[in-house]
Amino acid sequence: MSYNQDEILWLVWKKDDKTFKVGELHRRHGKYYFKYDVKGVEKASEYNFRLLPYLPKVDAEYFREELFRSFAERIPNKEKRNIDEVLRQHGVEEYDEFELLKKTGGKSEHDNLEFVVPDELSDNL
Repeated sequence: MSYNQDEILWLVWKKDDKTFKVGELHRRHGKYYFKYDVKGVEKASEYNFRLLPYLPKVDAEYFREELFRSFAERIPNKEKRNIDEVLRQHGVEEYDEFELLKKTGGKSEHDNLEFVVPDELSDNL
């Protein structure tokens, strides 16, 4: 599997009709980096946004060899019985956590967070 030099997804939080960019997830050479967007977090905090439990410092850059657990929980598990069907539905040829986050948005029924490709939303923030 080959990775692009630097791939980026924005983490956005939605409240009512407002959307806030609250973070950036980068994949560089197969490794993962996350940092909050400090200004976006400040604005979103006015509407009760809370930092992620396992990523508690707004001014830090986090690094992991594998996808952060908080984000990996937002995509279908590789061991899921019908994973091939799920991959086909999202246009992903082989299991790739970052690509699944990109295609699904990593949406959860428990919060208003979503991953987006920067070009798709940059004009609206």
